[in-house]
Order: sequence, then C-alpha cells, then structure tokens
Amino acid sequence: MMAVSIDLADLTRQHGPLLALAGVSVHLLYWIRGERNNKEIRTWLLWHVIVNIALMGFIVVNTHPQQSPWSIGAFVRGLSAISALNLCFYAPLFASILIYRAFFHRLRRFPGPVALKLSKLVAAYGNIGKERDFERIWDLHKQYGDIVRTGPQELSVLSADAIEVIYGASSRCTRAIWYDRLKAAGDFSEDFAVFHMRDPVAHTQRRKALWDKAFNIRALKSYQPVVVKTTDRFLDALRQRAGQVVSGPDTMQLLSYDLMGLIGWGYSFENIENWKLNPALHFVRQVTAGQRIISQAPWLMSLLVNLPGADSPLQRYGAWIEARIREKMQRLHTPEHEATDAMSKMMPAMVNLSRSALYSEGELMVIAGGDTTATTMATVIFHLARSPLVQRKLQAELDEAAQRLREQSNDQENDSEPEASYYRSITSLPYLNACINEALRLQPPVPGEIPRKTPPEGIHVPLPTSTTASSSSSTTTVFIPGDTIISVPVLPVQRDPRNYVRPEEFIPERWTGEEPELTLKKSAFMPFVAGAYTCAGRGLAYIEMRIVLAKLFKRFQVKLAEGEDGTRFLRETKDCHVVHLGDFEVVYEERR
Repeated sequence: MMAVSIDLADLTRQHGPLLALAGVSVHLLYWIRGERNNKEIRTWLLWHVIVNIALMGFIVVNTHPQQSPWSIGAFVRGLSAISALNLCFYAPLFASILIYRAFFHRLRRFPGPVALKLSKLVAAYGNIGKERDFERIWDLHKQYGDIVRTGPQELSVLSADAIEVIYGASSRCTRAIWYDRLKAAGDFSEDFAVFHMRDPVAHTQRRKALWDKAFNIRALKSYQPVVVKTTDRFLDALRQRAGQVVSGPDTMQLLSYDLMGLIGWGYSFENIENWKLNPALHFVRQVTAGQRIISQAPWLMSLLVNLPGADSPLQRYGAWIEARIREKMQRLHTPEHEATDAMSKMMPAMVNLSRSALYSEGELMVIAGGDTTATTMATVIFHLARSPLVQRKLQAELDEAAQRLREQSNDQENDSEPEASYYRSITSLPYLNACINEALRLQPPVPGEIPRKTPPEGIHVPLPTSTTASSSSSTTTVFIPGDTIISVPVLPVQRDPRNYVRPEEFIPERWTGEEPELTLKKSAFMPFVAGAYTCAGRGLAYIEMRIVLAKLFKRFQVKLAEGEDGTRFLRETKDCHVVHLGDFEVVYEERR
C-alpha cells in the first residue's frame, strides 16, 4: 500500500478554495431557499458524520504505514487533517450566513440587537440563567420600539391592533416552523398532535374529528359533575389543613392535574388523596421546563434527542402516555366501555391515526389540561390573598348566588342535575369572571411569543403611533415581508399601559363596567389566542376555574402566610412556553 504524506498547509492550499466555495454555495443555494425541517437537519448531520469518518479512516490507514493505524500519532494526524478540511468548509459557510443575515436579509431594516439578528442561540443561552423570556422580549421593545427583530427571520410586534391581523379568524398567517421543530422527531404534521399541525385545512379536519367532539357544549356539560365532586373532595382535604401554611401553586396543581386525569382520561392520579403530585406527573414538569431554552432554537431538539440519555425524561413521559393510550384502546371494544372522558370521546376517531399521532394527542391532553388552569387559579388566590377588600367583594357575590340557588332548590324539590344547577348559578357572576380575566391578563398561561408565519406576499400590520396611554390611539401601518416569523408577545401586550390603565395592578373592576376607563383596548386580551388556532379547551378551562374558585372562596378565607411578601411569585415565575409560577405560601381558614 502506497503511503500518502499529508501536510496540513498543502492540504488547505489544494482543497481549501474548493471547500470554501462549496460552503458558500450550500448556504446560498440550499439553506436560505425555504424552510428546513428536522428530517433535513438530521440527514445533513448524518452525512457529515459519515463523510468525516470515511475521510478519517482513509487518512489514518494510508499515511505512514510504518506506524499502526491505531496509534495515537495516526489518530492525531487524521483528526488534524479532518479539522482543517472542516474549517475550510464551515468557516466560509457560517461567514456567509452571518453576512447575509446582517446586511442582505429582507428584515435588515427592522431594529434589534445585532446578536439576535445573527442567531437565536443568543436568546437560548440567555434563557439558561434568566428563564423569563417574556421579560427579555419586553425589555427589547422598551429599547427598540413596537417592532423588534428578535431573530434572523423573526419579528416581535407589541401592538394590540396587530393581534387580529396575525391571529384572527381571517388572518392569512399560519403556524410557524417552530411547531414542526418542537416535535423532536418526525416531520409530517399528520403524525403529531393538532397542536403541531401547521396546514390550516389539516388542522381544522383533525380538530373537528377529535377535540371539538370532546369539548362541545354537550361534552362540557357532562364534565361539570366531575369538576364539582372533585373540587368538593379537594376542599374537604384542604379543610384538614386549615390554619397550616401551604404552597399556593403546588396546592392548585394537585387539584388541576386530578381534574385533568379524570376529565381527560377517566384516570385518577390520586393527588388529592395523597396530598402530593403523582410521580408520573414529574415527567411533565421536566419536559416543559426545558422548553424555555429549546423554544428559542427548537432545531436543537433534533440534536439533543439523539444524544445518549439526553431524552430519558421524554422517553419516560412517552412510556407513561403510551400505557394510558393502550389502556384506552383495550377498553374501547369492551361491553362496559362508556365514553365519559375526553379521550374516550376522541378514541373512535383516533383508531386510524399513526402511533406518533396517537401518543402526541395524549401528550397534549396532559400538558394543556394541567398547568394552564392551575396557573390562573393560583394567580387569583395570590392576588385575593393580598387584597382582602377584593376577596370580601367576591365572597359577597358568592353568598348572594348561593342564597338564590337555595331559594330555587326549594321551589324545585327534585333537582336531577344539581351540579349543572350549581354551575348555572355562578357562570355569569360578573365579579367572579372579572377576577379570572384579570388573572389571565396579568399572568397568562403562555406569556411569551406564539409564532406565526406571514404569507408569501407579506402582510401589513398596524402599530400605535403613540408611546403613552394618554395620547391619541391612532395607528400607522408597517409592511412585513412574506415568510417571516412574527408574533405578539402575550404578557407584554396585556400589560402595555397603552392598552390598560395601571396595568401592573390587579383590578377586577376593569372588567365589570364599574371602571371601564381602566381598559383602553379590549383587543389586547389574548390569553387563549384567537382565530382558527384558538385553544380547544377554553370552555373547559372556564368551567374548572369558575367552579373551583367559587367553591374555594365561598368556603375559605385566604391570606398570605406570615413573612410572605410575594417576591418569589412576582420575580421567580419562569417562561417555559407554558408558565411555571414562582412559589408563594398561604393559609386557608374556614369562613364562619
């Protein structure tokens, strides 16, 4: 075998220009030509590894035959040669990417930090420590204005008037590639949950076939007894801990996840009975906690799940979901099967779905049905514990409603649907609904960006011309190029002083008509998004929140624990796409 003498200088001189040209060409002819999904990214990485291993083997085996190819010297020479060749290719590739994004990209005229114009990895790195992405976005808007370039091809728009254009029923925007890349595996939307489906037609078909069946008016009414009875069990357990210091967010999670289990799956997690979160649900927290980083660069998911052991929480979580789905499938054709829970109502239409789609829909049921309602209920509890006057006002309304219900019950001796009657008695209570809406405004379950992709022809978005609440509410229009990822940050727009007077304060009266001047733009309220992609479980969420909060404050007085100032709740709440509340401690005391 003829030896090949390798000199790194000669190697780079001979092959460097060609590799540099190849790197720039790959960028200009491939990477900037449309979207790149997870499958393409993984394929690129796989070929990169294969080519490098083949070159490494060739160099090690065919140089210096007097030495063993397994020697350290041969390995170092091979590694040096491969590194030099990769540098010749990737340095021009990344240089081309950075130069293009900084000076030639269609979004170059929009203001924003230079680092974010070049890469979203900056935001991902920043979230490792800060974990409050909504706050980071808000700070950028304060510095750069109502429209900020927050990524190479992303814009954040702080405008209540833009919500309808970007998210409304008639919007021409669709879900961004973020929804594809967050899947971690697979690249065809029909293989995953409705949450990941970007095609409007496919999304509508799946939603009507599954989620709309499980959450239509008739189905929602059937869930009311479950909510009432489970809440009563929870309050009985809470009574045993009256006078004790308990965690506000953790306590509401016990109830919220039990409701999710019973309504979503017909499965009890027994959180209330054990007064601790079921171990299976810790996987949910682990999975969602990582979103604060992954959401900024979701293509990282493609890399991380392929690392040994990196996806173990995902695997354990997926195994738990798979077990629940299998149980449902086995019961589907049994004589005693009764579709009393959401998954059972959806299951007949799910039998033809792929395995990935089946488990992804189950995964969505767990995440969407647990944390979100617990967040809002805990937020109401926190603010009412801080505001005794607001709490007493709500309790007075609840006492009056209870009296009216008793009088109606006396007139109707045999009420066959007491739970439904109870819900009717509270569903339209103005102050109860105002407290819920004010909590959703101050702390929406999804506080940050909800990305959309503009149509190829682009869109015009309205921006406010004023920077203060007292100025004119006139708007100006800005053109956004096609195929741009665009979003309105939820929490910042709901706390913008141009939309709400005294936006940082918990004031339910802004929703009751008592102080309408405190709400300047109702269109800024978007906790459940809007349009075709609005939250399918919104109706159930309101049922749960109304029943739980009405029963809780009718029965208990809530106050902050001694020494609790709310700092952790206000400053340690994390943005993991869905919010993870900072802790606060309260004491429940039975009302006399």
